[in-house]
Amino acid sequence: MEMNPHQQRLWQNMILLIESYVEGKNQDFSDVVGKLEGALDASEIKDNDLINQWYDFWTPLEIHCSIEGKNVNKELALQELKAMKNFLVKFKR
Repeated sequence: MEMNPHQQRLWQNMILLIESYVEGKNQDFSDVVGKLEGALDASEIKDNDLINQWYDFWTPLEIHCSIEGKNVNKELALQELKAMKNFLVKFKR
């Protein structure tokens, strides 16, 4: 899928958001998860396959937020965020 400049910026922001959590600059996991979904919505991507793939990575993060709240298993969260980052990098090109 070809992304326009607006979509590329939003996907880059998602990558940076994940990196800020991985690097310990942002410790609010629920904030990261919420902003990731907000960026997807703002990107106005119409490719249903891509959206479904995105949610395959995002949904486990949301489940952790809902169940664990502030006591999220950071090791597992980091693994899942890194996987999502790899996905985002792949499609940002």
